[in-house]
Amino acid sequence: MPSLIDHLDRLRRHSAWADARLLAALEAAPSPVPDAARELAHVRGAQETWLARLTGRRPALEVWPHLPTGELARVGATLDAALADLITRTNEEELARTFSYRNSAGVELESAVGDALLHLFLHSQYHRGKANAALRAAGAAPVQVDFIVWCRLGTDVA
Repeated sequence: MPSLIDHLDRLRRHSAWADARLLAALEAAPSPVPDAARELAHVRGAQETWLARLTGRRPALEVWPHLPTGELARVGATLDAALADLITRTNEEELARTFSYRNSAGVELESAVGDALLHLFLHSQYHRGKANAALRAAGAAPVQVDFIVWCRLGTDVA
């Protein structure tokens, strides 16, 4: 039976794959799609925010950053590597550990590390859906970013 860490690593790899596909769709769109770019930038901003919370540092990005498409690729590579490193160094005890942080409204909260990581991946998928809706509304082609599609392609894809 795979551990929660194994599942989180699969979600991390799926996340990197899905973000790369969305970025490619943005770059291939016949004209800029600002709403889709904004959603993907938010995915990356939220990932950075949660990584900062989990590691006890200040985030290097805003939650809703304004990132040009070219910058999204660079930021994405950095965040994907940081998430891989965090999950590689995590154990079951660490996943159960609670940590304190302030949310974007300034409210002090506590969460378990595992819950925060699951939230990060689920929240990202929600905003990928919004990015795809924006692509479609602008007449550009949305892309398949579903977890099951990634699984069908083989779990080593990322």
